Amino acid sequence: MAKDFKTLLRMRKWTLDDKRRELGEMMGVLENLISEKEALAQALIAEQKIASENPELVGFAYASFANAVITEREALDGHIAEQERKIDAFREEVADAFKDMKTVEIAERNRVEAERAEEDRKEQEELDEIGMRSATRDDGLM
Repeated sequence: MAKDFKTLLRMRKWTLDDKRRELGEMMGVLENLISEKEALAQALIAEQKIASENPELVGFAYASFANAVITEREALDGHIAEQERKIDAFREEVADAFKDMKTVEIAERNRVEAERAEEDRKEQEELDEIGMRSATRDDGLM
């Protein structure tokens, strides 16, 4: 039975580790999306600076660039929001996997403690028996 609990606990830990790894990957995707959005904002600032320095040369091109940036930023915002929703939902799965692992861990600890208590009880019974025999012999010799 102990082997069953150890195997079950190992499986639960593996499942939890796998879910944590997957959550980390999802967080990495979110960080990449946020980095893309920040890079887009930096590109917009750089283009604004260039456009303000040479308005007659790039003024007409800046408008279409700005519209493209706005469209891209809105798309990134949507992807970021979707990824955040996925992460929130997956965090619940990670929490459930952790709860399952802890339940098995506690059950194993309780089983070991019960086994130890039973061994202690049997040992105490043997010591009591030895003590009673010793007392009986001592009474008989006096």
